[in-house]
This record gives sequence, structure tokens and C-alpha cells, in this order.
Amino acid sequence: MTVFVTSEETLKVITIDGPAGSGKSTVSRMLAHRLGWIYVTTGAIYRTLALMLFEAGTGVQDRGSIERFVAFLSERYRQDPRSGRVFLGDREITHEIRTPFVSEQASLVAQDELVRRRLLPVQRKVVLDCNGAVVDGRDMGTVVFPDAPLKIFLTASPEQRAQRRLDELRAQNLEPSLDELIREIHARDARDANRLVAPMRPAEDAVLLDSTELEPNEVVRAVLRLCVDRGLVPGLEES
Repeated sequence: MTVFVTSEETLKVITIDGPAGSGKSTVSRMLAHRLGWIYVTTGAIYRTLALMLFEAGTGVQDRGSIERFVAFLSERYRQDPRSGRVFLGDREITHEIRTPFVSEQASLVAQDELVRRRLLPVQRKVVLDCNGAVVDGRDMGTVVFPDAPLKIFLTASPEQRAQRRLDELRAQNLEPSLDELIREIHARDARDANRLVAPMRPAEDAVLLDSTELEPNEVVRAVLRLCVDRGLVPGLEES
């Protein structure tokens, strides 16, 4: 693995935003590995809160539960810095929060202004406690880390994104309908882009990358070249 070192004056955060299925998680994990930084998927925090609300039999309208759960998250939420595995205390919830149901609930929870306001410092704490991070989400470059030195907005066609999600779920022995996944992606895109609080959109200074016809390693190489161009790393080496 090639490890790059940046100057102490540089904020060591690269944000990768984009819709579901665009390849954010895969690319971010691979990029972090190449840089020797940690990988943080902040969307997992929303998914974790959605799972907690579901298991408690309540929703975002229960403001007391929101406050308690966010406080619990700030103390007990943990994400493995290399694999991205997610833990709530000693309980691993990596796969639980990736089910279609929890994904849908997380998208609904993320529309709530109180939730986003309360989770913002939790997201920043997870990242800023480390020495260099690649973070993915939907508003990392616009809201959470607007001062990041490199922001990527990664997208792909709805059909390609649905196929990737299908492959991921099949690996978990699930067999959803491709057509249904496409419908869910369109609905979620509309909801994420049109929500009143922190809508999903590229930051004004974000670099747009379309991964429809690209393999993850090709996207990673493109981002690494941008890192060199921005002076975030001293040079590009092949690993």
C-alpha cells in the first residue's frame, strides 16, 4: 500500500457525496486504503439512528427518543477505520443497517431538521478525531465539511446503481426485484434532492464524476490524480 502524507496545515478530509448506489462506499474505502487514511461512511450514522427508532417502536416525532438516542450514539457508535464495519457498543450492526427497509427509513429520518442538527457534531467528531479521512455521504461537502480541500460528487445511471444494489443484496442471500430497486432509487433521489434541510446536491466546488462505465479502481485513480493536482499528496505512485 502507498501511504501519502499531507502537511499539518491541510484539513485531511476528502468528501465523496452522491446518490445511493453510485459507488461512494467502495471508492471511499479503496481511496482511504491508498492514502493510508481512515474511511468513514457518515450515512451509517443515520442508518443506525433509524434502526434504533425502529427497534424502539417509535419515530422522529418522538423528540425525547431522538435526544436520548443521539446522546447514546455520540458515546457508543463506532466504525472500524479500515473495513467500515459499524458497531453500537459491542453489537455489530453493519448488515442490519444495510437492509432495504432500514435504508428507506434512514432516508426519511434524514429529512428531519432536528435529527440533522443533532447528528452534525457526531459526524464531525468521528472524522476529526483521526489523522486523515475519506468520508462519504450526501451532504459531506455542502454541510458537514464545507472546508474540505477536495470534494467529489459521484453519480451513475439509476439502472447501473440498481444493479449494483441487487448484486450487494444477492451476496446477503436476498433476492429483490431489479425493477423495484430502480423505483426505490428514483423515489429516494427525489426525496434526498428535494428535502428542505441539507438537500443532496454537489458543492459548488465539487468535482463531478460519473461512474456508470467505470470500475471502482478507475474512479480511485481519477481521484488520486486530483489529490496530486490539488497538492494534497506529494505524488502518484502505483501500488
